Amino acid sequence: MRLLKLQLTILGTIGLLIALSTLIFSIILSMLGGTYNIGFLVFFVVIFNLGQWYFAPKFIEKMYKVREIKKTEKISNASGQWVYDTVNRICESSKISVPKIMYSNIAIPNAFAYGSPRYGNRIAITQGLFDRLELEEIEAVIGHEIGHLKHKDVQIMMVASLLPSILSMIGHSLIWSSIFNRRNSGGVLAIAFAAIIGGFILSLVCRSLGRTRETYADLHCEQHVSDGGRKLQEGLAKISEFTEELRVKKHKDMKISGFNALMISDPDSSHKDVVSLHRSKIKLSDRELVEKYAKKEITSKEHFLELFSTHPNITKRLNALGKK
Repeated sequence: MRLLKLQLTILGTIGLLIALSTLIFSIILSMLGGTYNIGFLVFFVVIFNLGQWYFAPKFIEKMYKVREIKKTEKISNASGQWVYDTVNRICESSKISVPKIMYSNIAIPNAFAYGSPRYGNRIAITQGLFDRLELEEIEAVIGHEIGHLKHKDVQIMMVASLLPSILSMIGHSLIWSSIFNRRNSGGVLAIAFAAIIGGFILSLVCRSLGRTRETYADLHCEQHVSDGGRKLQEGLAKISEFTEELRVKKHKDMKISGFNALMISDPDSSHKDVVSLHRSKIKLSDRELVEKYAKKEITSKEHFLELFSTHPNITKRLNALGKK
C-alpha cells in the first residue's frame, strides 16, 4: 500500500510540474509576443545542464575527495570485500547492475548515489560513515542509495530541475535586456519577475519530488535489506547526531556543499534535527535515539521549512520506516 501511494504521489508531482511549467511558459510566451528569442535561451540551458550532468561525476569526486574502494583495504570497522559483497547482494535482490563503489575521504557521515552516461552509475560512502555507523547500519544506507539507482532518481531529478532553470534564465535575461533596451522596459521587467517567481514555484515542486523520492529509496531499503527499516532508522538518527557534532566544532568538511541533494541526509539541516537532543545532553542507545526523534512533535515552523528542503523531515522519515 505504501509503495502504491508513493508511486502515485511521484506521478502526481511530476504531472503537476509539467502542467505548471507548460502554463507558465505559455503565459510568458504570449506576453512576449515573439519579441525575444526564447528558443535560444531554452536550447542554451538544456545543453548547459546536460553537459553539467554528463561530466558531473568528476566534479563531485574532486569536491568530495572520492576514489574507488579496493577489495583488499580496511576502512575503520569495514573491509573493502565486505562493502563489495554487500553491494552485490543488494543489487542482485534489486535486479540492477552493480555500480562502481567509491570511497569519499570526508568526515561527514553520509553516502550518495550519482552518475552519468559517460561514467555510469556510482555510489560513494564517506569515511565519516565508516567511523560512526555499525556495519548493519551502513548496509541499510547502501540499500537506500541503491534504491536511488534502481528508481533512476539521478536522471529524473536532472530533467525536473531543467524547468525551473529555464524560467530563471529567461527572467534574468529579460532583466538585463530591459537595462540595455529601455523601450517598454516596465513591461519586460514585469514579465522577467513573473518568470523568476514561476521558476521559484517550480523549484519548490522539484524539492517536493526530491523528498518523495528519498522516502521511496527508504522503502527500497526496507524491501531489500533484512530488517532494513530498523537499521536505517538507527543509521539516519546517528548521521544527524554526528553531523551536528561536526557543525558545532566547525569542522572543515562542513564547508563542502553544492551537491547535498545527492546525500542520504542533508548535512546543512543537521542542526534542525538534533537541537532538542543536544540540549538534553543525555547519552542514548541506538533505539532510544530513534525513539527520541520519532516522538518529537513537528512544529508549524518545521513543516514550513520542509517546503524548501531537499530531504524529508527526520521525524517523518523515522516514523515512516517500518510502516506497512
